[in-house]
Amino acid sequence: MANWGTAISMNDTYADIFGAFIQMYNDGLEAGEITEKLIAGNQDIINDGEECNNFWFALAKAQWECRELDPKVMERVKVIIESGADIELWQFLKADEEEIGERKAVLTRFYRELQTDKFKARPRKKK
Repeated sequence: MANWGTAISMNDTYADIFGAFIQMYNDGLEAGEITEKLIAGNQDIINDGEECNNFWFALAKAQWECRELDPKVMERVKVIIESGADIELWQFLKADEEEIGERKAVLTRFYRELQTDKFKARPRKKK
């Protein structure tokens, strides 16, 4: 797992998945179609115990940005956060107590944000 910090977006998997989603969104694809493509094309990440959380976090954030948060994706994020699975992973990867505390706070804020309605959908950027 290549993390640069405790923030949800500070890792390679998140950056790649979020970026791919937004690129396809800007190309005119609908959120459901993008989601299907990303899930189908990233089974290796989804099945990787160290990377799967970042995949679901990125997908949820991108969908939320577009006001298209899928309830099934939200449920996955909820389970990851409420079960403590992400914190357990960080502990397994030898994060120190300060990082663990920061990550817990980040996860709480992220989950709260996803539970709010985004005021306006992210605009599509024209090429």
